[in-house]
Amino acid sequence: MSTLQLIYYGAPGTGKSYVVDKKLKELKIEENQIFRVTFHPEYTYSDFTGQLLPVVKDDEITYDYQRGIFTNALRQAYNDLSKPVFLIIEEMSRGNVAAIFGDIFQLLDRNDKNVSRYPIRNSVIAKEIPQIDDNNDVVKLPANFNILGTVNTSDQNVFVMDTAFKRRFDWRYISTDPVRNKDGTLFEEDNVLLKLKYGSREVETNWHEFYMKLNSFITDRRHGLGLSEDKQIGQFFIQFSKKMPQEIIEDKIKNKLIQYLWDDVESASYGTTVKLFNEEITNYSDLYRAMEKEKQFFSDTFLTYFEALELPDGVL
Repeated sequence: MSTLQLIYYGAPGTGKSYVVDKKLKELKIEENQIFRVTFHPEYTYSDFTGQLLPVVKDDEITYDYQRGIFTNALRQAYNDLSKPVFLIIEEMSRGNVAAIFGDIFQLLDRNDKNVSRYPIRNSVIAKEIPQIDDNNDVVKLPANFNILGTVNTSDQNVFVMDTAFKRRFDWRYISTDPVRNKDGTLFEEDNVLLKLKYGSREVETNWHEFYMKLNSFITDRRHGLGLSEDKQIGQFFIQFSKKMPQEIIEDKIKNKLIQYLWDDVESASYGTTVKLFNEEITNYSDLYRAMEKEKQFFSDTFLTYFEALELPDGVL
């Protein structure tokens, strides 16, 4: 096993977390060897490694040191060096990774034995690792300590990862193509039927076909919007299930997908001649009202594109 430091990246909803969980199951990693955290703009180095927090003892407020997720994972790794430990970091680019990792950044360089090439001196973390000598505050990542991360390409402008940080991880792209099961068949549990009404026009399709053709229109530079791939979506952008009533499916399309398309895609295509939505719609209120009254809100250009486009063989 040579995972160590790996980041899965792709458009929102492509199933990056699904791939992580699938990998952990394939490796048969025990639950107590997995530590999971989600980064966000307010997440700090102290949250990650540990900090003094108020606790109530005997009706009095006192302060105790509480280990962070990184220190807990490292402690578990040292506890049994024969078992792999995985630190899972979701939405890495939503947090300021340089500030969150701090001096831990130096530990990410591994030698040929997969141990940190450059240890750090951190007495606070070292104190929480029983296997580290009390007179020695040198901390390093052992060979059984692995980090798996996920990054939404559409979020990379929240906190930009510098090259120095990026090159210490392997990167694996997760495409927008529908996910396949282990036997090669398509994962179909979410491929719900869609009946979309646009005034006098009605399109009957399924979720996989719809989002794939939508993605094609978003990036097509000749006949579509010509935007970058980070504006596309994956099949898990909405958590559909074939057990869902049709009204719930329609509600999710209306209040989740269309809102994203207006806020992130329509705004990015400002100034282009090709439009995703009807040109008569100038704000989200107009768009929502058109949806409620089942009027045409997608542009004729998109609907014509959708009906004419043939997806490549093997995609669906």
